[in-house]
Amino acid sequence: MRDLLLNEKKYLTTGNKVSFALSGYGQNLMIGLVNSFLLFFYTDVFRIDKGAVAILMLIARVWDALNDPIMGTVVDKTRTRWGKMRPYLLFIFAPLGLCCFLLFYMPPGISDSMKILYACATFLVWDIVYTICDIPFWGLASTMTPNSKERAKFISHSRLVLSIGGVTPMVLIPVATMLLPPEKAYTYTALVVGIIGAALFSLSFFGTKERCMPQAKAPGIKECINYLRLNKPLQRVVSSNVLGFMRALPLSACMYIAVYLIQSVNINIGGKAIALSGATLNTFIMAGWGIAGYIGMLASPFIFKIISQKAFYILSTICGLIGSVVLFIVGPSLMSIIIALTSSGLFYGIVTNINYLIIADSVDYVEWKTGERSEGVTVAFQTLMNKTMQALQIGLVSLALIVIQFKQPLDVNGTLVNQAQSSLTLNGFFWIASVLPAIGWVLSLLPMLRFNYTGAYRDKITAELVEQRKERALLLQRKEDELIVNKSNSLAKDSLYDININF
Repeated sequence: MRDLLLNEKKYLTTGNKVSFALSGYGQNLMIGLVNSFLLFFYTDVFRIDKGAVAILMLIARVWDALNDPIMGTVVDKTRTRWGKMRPYLLFIFAPLGLCCFLLFYMPPGISDSMKILYACATFLVWDIVYTICDIPFWGLASTMTPNSKERAKFISHSRLVLSIGGVTPMVLIPVATMLLPPEKAYTYTALVVGIIGAALFSLSFFGTKERCMPQAKAPGIKECINYLRLNKPLQRVVSSNVLGFMRALPLSACMYIAVYLIQSVNINIGGKAIALSGATLNTFIMAGWGIAGYIGMLASPFIFKIISQKAFYILSTICGLIGSVVLFIVGPSLMSIIIALTSSGLFYGIVTNINYLIIADSVDYVEWKTGERSEGVTVAFQTLMNKTMQALQIGLVSLALIVIQFKQPLDVNGTLVNQAQSSLTLNGFFWIASVLPAIGWVLSLLPMLRFNYTGAYRDKITAELVEQRKERALLLQRKEDELIVNKSNSLAKDSLYDININF
C-alpha cells in the first residue's frame, strides 16, 4: 500500500527538474570536450609522443572502468545532513571545471618528457575527479523522488538535454579554430567549457533535494561478475557490445580521418563555395552519425510492434556491416564516408536502444529465477560495459597511430604544420573507418545469435513472473494482517490489564 501511495504523489518541483537537467548538461559539456578532442589535442596540438599517449589513454581508461564500484562503496557509507550524494556534488564542481581546463592547458617552455608527466598527472586527476562527480550525480536521480514513474519521466527528459551538452563541443571547437590558432583555440575553449560546465553542475547540489535513501548496497566487482553469470540476457548484451566495440571506432578517430584522410573539401551553399577542413569538417562528418542515431532510437519502439528485438538486432547488425563493407569497396571520399557513417549511426542507434531494453528486461529475468530484483547491479554493469567499450576504442586508436606510423605535426617558428602522411598511414585511417567497424559488427552478432529471451519463451517467463508477484503480494498481505491482529490483541490485553489494576 505504501508503494502505491508513493507512486501517486508528485515530489519534484520544476526547479528540481531544471536543475538536474542543466547540471547534467554542464557535466556532459565537459566530458564531451574530453572524449571528442583530447586524444587529437595530445598528438596534434600539444605534440606529446604518440606512444606515450597510447599507454596513458589505455591505462587511464581501464582504471576509469574499474573505479566506479570503489566510489559507489564510498557513497554508500556516507551519511550527512545533505544526504548521501549531494555533499560530493557541492565540493566537486569547482575542481571538475579546473581539471577540464588543465587538460587542454599547455605550460609554456616545458620539455617533451615534462609534457608526458603533465599529461599523466592532469588526466589521472581528471579521471578521479570525474568519477567522484559522476557516481553521486546518477545516484542522485534515484533519491530525488520515491515515485518510480515520476523518476523515469524526468530522467528521460533530462537525457535529451544531457545529449545536447555532449555534442556542443563539436560546434565550439570549429568556431574557436576559425578565430584562433589551434594551441589557443583548445585552451580557451576548455576555459569557457570548464567555467560554464562547473557553474551549471553546481545546480546538482543547490537546486536538488534527496527525499529517499536507497537501501541497496553499492555493488562491488565480485557481485557484478556473479550477477552476470546468472543473468543470461545481460550476458549476451555485454558480450555483444564488448566484442563489437569497433563498430563505433570512427567516432574516436574522426578528427584524424577529417584532417588527414579527407583533408579539406569545398561545398556549395546558396551559390557560395565554403571550404571545410579540420574540426569543422569533423563536425560535418559526425553530424550524419548523430542525427541518424537519434532517428534510429526514436523509430525503433514502433518497429518492435512488428518484429522481435532479436530479429531487429540481427537485421540492424547486418545492415551496419553492409554499410562498412560498401565503404571499403567504394573507397575514401567525403560523400562515401558521410553516407557510410550516417548508415552506421542509424543502425548503431537502433542496437543501442535494443541494448537498453534488453538490459531493463534482464532484471525481470533474474527476478523470475531468484525472486529478487537487482536494478542496482544491472546499472553498475551497464556503466562498466560502456566504460570498457570507450577504453578499448580510445586504446585501439592510440595504438593504431603507432602501427600505421602516423607523423605528428611539426612546430615551425611557432606554427603547427601537418606532415604529409604515408600511404600506410592513410590506408590505416581508412581501415579504421571501414574494415575494423565491419569486424566489430560481425563480432557483435555472434553472442546475439544465442539470445533466447524472446518470443514464446519470454512470454512464458512474463506470465510466470506475474503469478509469482501475486503470490508474494498475498503472502505479504497475510503477514501484514497477522501483524495487525497481533497488535490489536496486544492492545486489548493491555487495556484489560489496566482495568484490573484500576479495579
